[in-house]
Amino acid sequence: MVKVVAFYVLATFLVSFNYGNVVPPISRDNQIFPTCVEYIFVDKEIVIDGPFNENCILQFETQEDRILAFTVVDGDMKETEKFLSIHDGIDSKAPVLLVENRKLLELSNQDLPTTVYTSQSEAVIRFTKKPTSNLKLKIQKAVRCAFNLGIDSQCGRVVDEVSCYCATFVNRNHPDQTMFCVDHNMKLVSFENRTEEELVQAAWGTEVSYWTSLTDTRRDGTWLWESSMTVPADYTNWYPKRPNTAVNNVDDCMAYGGATYLTFWGDLACTTMAHAICEAQP
Repeated sequence: MVKVVAFYVLATFLVSFNYGNVVPPISRDNQIFPTCVEYIFVDKEIVIDGPFNENCILQFETQEDRILAFTVVDGDMKETEKFLSIHDGIDSKAPVLLVENRKLLELSNQDLPTTVYTSQSEAVIRFTKKPTSNLKLKIQKAVRCAFNLGIDSQCGRVVDEVSCYCATFVNRNHPDQTMFCVDHNMKLVSFENRTEEELVQAAWGTEVSYWTSLTDTRRDGTWLWESSMTVPADYTNWYPKRPNTAVNNVDDCMAYGGATYLTFWGDLACTTMAHAICEAQP
């Protein structure tokens, strides 16, 4: 949902199927005004496309427990600093977000576009100069991503710019790993597709076993991603002849990795001790 307060400039905002929602234009008497002000609530991904005038102000807000992520589509984020400033918050003294001051997480995917993040749910863009070329800004709702979750853990933006994944290298059983993630406002990982799984496995390897949220503890034989309450539909990656379908089988939780299952999924007793991957999605 996008809510517009006022935008006193004649501008054409283009919709791209690949980039999500784009804010519709508002003009006044078909005239171009020297300043513009607009309020935008960010839920789904938004791309805005100028022209933008000098002194134009765009205010963004997302849900209170999320932050905002700004990237440039097909452009250089650093170059945009010549034309605009992104402020972390709506206060007149809110600090400016600079590319060179970004917090870089060691485990983050290096192929992701350059992104700057707010520390809160609100931000303001102020145009200090009219851009000399076409400029597309992508604004997304994101989750916060810490460097780690305490001792023996690592975090990173492993899959995309807006989610966060953390590995804990302390061995725990499946219920305890589930609660460890919950205690850090995350969930035990669910793999929705091969790309997601491969990126997570590339980040932390498969030499040891990692718990996921896939179990059939609720109904024997029906495997469910407990973190998302969905049944694997389009993608599975079971080791050959797994899961075990024997009557009264107690291997009710899924882990990947280790000497037996390698990059595949294997069913184990939920009391087995293993590492785990937590995730947070926007």
